[in-house]
Amino acid sequence: MIVPWKSEADIWSEAEKIRNACWDSSIPVDVDVIVEKELGLNIIPIPNLTQLISSDAYLTGDLKEIDYDDSANGFRLRFSIAHEIGHFVLHPDQIRQLRFASFIEWKNTINVLPAGVWGRAEYQAREFAGRLLVPLPQLMEAIRELKPVIEDAKEKTKDIEFDWTQSLISGIAREINKRFEVSASVIATRIKSEKINLLDI
Repeated sequence: MIVPWKSEADIWSEAEKIRNACWDSSIPVDVDVIVEKELGLNIIPIPNLTQLISSDAYLTGDLKEIDYDDSANGFRLRFSIAHEIGHFVLHPDQIRQLRFASFIEWKNTINVLPAGVWGRAEYQAREFAGRLLVPLPQLMEAIRELKPVIEDAKEKTKDIEFDWTQSLISGIAREINKRFEVSASVIATRIKSEKINLLDI
C-alpha cells in the first residue's frame, strides 16, 4: 500500500474545499452537519471504541459511516471526526484497502504496517482536520483581538530574557480555543503549522 506524499498547501486546499462546499464562514464548524448532511455518511456511537482501537472515531472500510466513542471528550471527539473526514477525502482507496469489517482486524493491520506508511496518512488527516476546524482568517482575527495583551506583555518583559515563542503560543491557544471548540493544543499546532509570527500581527 502507498500513501502519496501531499504538501501542506494541497492538504489545506482540500480542507478549504470541503468547508466552503459544506459550511459557511461561521465558527465553530459543525462537523456533524458536514458528515451527515453534506457527505452523506452515518455517524454511529460505539461504546468503548477508544478502548478497542485506541481512537475516538473510525471511518469504516466501505466509506459509509464514521463510528465514534460517545464517552469521548467533546473537543477531542470533534477533532477525531474531522480527522476521519480527512481520511475520507484524502485516502479513500487506502481506507477501502485496509479497513475491514472488524475493529480488531483494523487494529491488527495497523500494528503490522511499517510506521512510515500509515504515519504519513495520519499526519495528512491531522493537518486536514486542523485547517477544517480552524480556518486561517478566523484564527488571525482571534489572534489580532489579543494584540493589546501581547503588546502589554512585551512591554512588561522587555528587560528580561524570555522565550516569547512558546509562551505566546500557549497563552493565546488557551485564550481562543473554546471559540473554535477545539483543544488548546490544536490551536497551538495551527499557529506553528501556519507559521504565524505572533510578534508581528
